[in-house]
Amino acid sequence: MQVFGDDLDDAVIGRVASTSARLVRMPIQWPYIEPVDASPPVYAWSGLDGVVARLSRAGLVPLAVLYGRPPWAATTACGPVDKVPLARYAAYVGALVERYDGDGHLDAPAAATIRHWEIENEPDFDRSHAGGANDHGSCFGGAAADYGRLLRAAYLAAKAADPGATVYFGGVAYERFHNKAGYSPTGPFDHAFTGDTLAWLHANHGDEAGWPFFDRAAVHVYNDYRNNWDGVGTYRQELRAKLAHFRAHQLFVEGAFDLRGVPIAITEASIPSLPGDAYTARSEALQAAYPGQLVARAMAERVPVVAWFIAEDRFAGPCGSPYDWITVGLLRSRAVFEAARACGEDNPIPSYHVADDHEPKPAYAAFTVAQAQLGGTIFDTALDAARTGSGQIEAYRVYAPGAGYRIVAFTDNGERLGRVGSPPITRLMAASAALLPDWTGAVRVTDHLGRVSMHTGSVVPIVVGQEPVYIEAD
Repeated sequence: MQVFGDDLDDAVIGRVASTSARLVRMPIQWPYIEPVDASPPVYAWSGLDGVVARLSRAGLVPLAVLYGRPPWAATTACGPVDKVPLARYAAYVGALVERYDGDGHLDAPAAATIRHWEIENEPDFDRSHAGGANDHGSCFGGAAADYGRLLRAAYLAAKAADPGATVYFGGVAYERFHNKAGYSPTGPFDHAFTGDTLAWLHANHGDEAGWPFFDRAAVHVYNDYRNNWDGVGTYRQELRAKLAHFRAHQLFVEGAFDLRGVPIAITEASIPSLPGDAYTARSEALQAAYPGQLVARAMAERVPVVAWFIAEDRFAGPCGSPYDWITVGLLRSRAVFEAARACGEDNPIPSYHVADDHEPKPAYAAFTVAQAQLGGTIFDTALDAARTGSGQIEAYRVYAPGAGYRIVAFTDNGERLGRVGSPPITRLMAASAALLPDWTGAVRVTDHLGRVSMHTGSVVPIVVGQEPVYIEAD
């Protein structure tokens, strides 16, 4: 789950920990750690030490996403280090990783540890095609070699400090391309970025022991753009189709390199609860359908990390710009509510109400249930239409050690959630010994919000809708 240090109080940490999500993604920006060009370097650790220590005490595992350059090091904060040698950046990364590796040498106090490091956020953003829009931390689109140099420097520095660190290629948007024929809507992202970066690294450093200079790739998945990836067939949709395309078109060049087997993390994914428009309906109930779908599809793709973006709503803007108020969090924010209410008759999200700060939405419950039902299980198989009874049902079977088999099932109408004119569908699925190897004749069904119902029979019909249900023998 994505968190931000500036609004991460103990109440939010407690809410996040209560979902049973272990890994939390948090940004760390170089300008705040080393604001001044000094020799030897002077690092401002105290604020970060406190945040990391609080996360560690709560049993949460930080995934740090590194971005930003101080003005003394780079012309643009989101781009390459071009004012000082790249060794200065490597020294910063090495010091950062050493401080939080937990090895007892130059460590932060209070057992504050970080072992996961993501190098940049959406580095495929290309400023020259952004039309003035802001980047999301990084802007190496169209400059793959620059990112390749930065990634290699960060990887080598991180591994020198902590050989057990896990280093991630910066999570790419891989969406809204300016240079992919037939893609809509277009936007500021460079379709060829990951492949171009890997091609440059392979050509210049492919014979080095560190190649490809990351342990995991990372992609961002937003349901609103799913139709650009959807294929034919039940299990060639949304996240699964996007990752298949990414593997085939970015991680493989015949005769050069084949990285299709590298683990891919989903370091951002979500769907907003507001605002809707003439094309897409939004609601907290609709948002709650997505966490279970997301986690199930990710498990089927052997994704090691899924980070919901974000823990708590935080975005606000001009009263007349509703899309600046997108509410993707699992928790409601009093600050956002008060800011919107201050707009008066121009309130951009009038249906947004908060009684208590950090108030959980239904999607929070759905995310918690998905973690409880699928976390720690072993993926078994995707059930085909012959077994589910419908090609519009996605059903995945997992094995929970010590508890037995479990099925997560939901319908897919072939469109993004909430698309106006594409209503959700329901189908019947027959639960039986053909689906659950440990069948007893008694079935426990848990809905996406955690409500349980019991059923008995040799065959039990289960109503399946777009909100996932979890089915197991009792």
